Amino acid sequence: MVLVSGILLFFLRYFLLFFIGTVSGWFLELIWRRYFGERKRWINPGFLNGPWLPLYGFGCIVLYLLCLPGWPLYIQAPVFLVLLTVLEYLAGLIFIGHFKIKLWDYSRNRGNIKGLICPLYSFFWMILGLAFSYGVFPYLEDMVQFLYAHLEMSFFIGIYGGLFSVDLWQSFNLAVRIRNFVRETEERWSIDFEKLKLELRDRVQAGFINRTRFFLPFHGELGGTLREQLRRHRDNLPNPLTPLRRVLEKRKNRDV
Repeated sequence: MVLVSGILLFFLRYFLLFFIGTVSGWFLELIWRRYFGERKRWINPGFLNGPWLPLYGFGCIVLYLLCLPGWPLYIQAPVFLVLLTVLEYLAGLIFIGHFKIKLWDYSRNRGNIKGLICPLYSFFWMILGLAFSYGVFPYLEDMVQFLYAHLEMSFFIGIYGGLFSVDLWQSFNLAVRIRNFVRETEERWSIDFEKLKLELRDRVQAGFINRTRFFLPFHGELGGTLREQLRRHRDNLPNPLTPLRRVLEKRKNRDV
């Protein structure tokens, strides 16, 4: 019985940390994209529909574990920089490699690797990690202890877990459809997810009828309608092969 209680408390601790990270990260990205991002527009960030970003949830857990030893600043800073950058890079690789979806793009920043990481944002991650260590971590343990003392509050974490799981299932179902479409084209490219969301919103504002919303950007865009929009999206993306194709077409017409 004691073992079961210990396991339950262990999972509750990290579910709480994951919840705090996903929701806080969502708000952070929302404000960042509106005022500092490339497009400077209100847009639901990330891959899921709801107000949560799993990458930040895992990042919160990683930072929490790294803060437990109480390392000094000169050790924390490089560790935060490296580990958070690696976490971002792996997440980006999974989505581009498996689902053909690009959730962010640093290709315009100097020193970037595949557009997934770059020195500037690695520096931002380090600053965010230090802010977490000195401004957030001291209060997290108090929140964990409060949860242990009031286990009835875990009911709300359960609600969050249920909504998050449904959202995750729906979003991965959409990702599979997108991946299948990209593979059918037999070309090497990936979906710019943020750009696609904005294209759907602009399409509604231009008078096309569908049911897309801020928290449900693909609602009403299923089946053939989604495939049609993905074709438009592909045509709007910059294609590095286009200049080469033009040269080949000119040579072909000249030979004729």
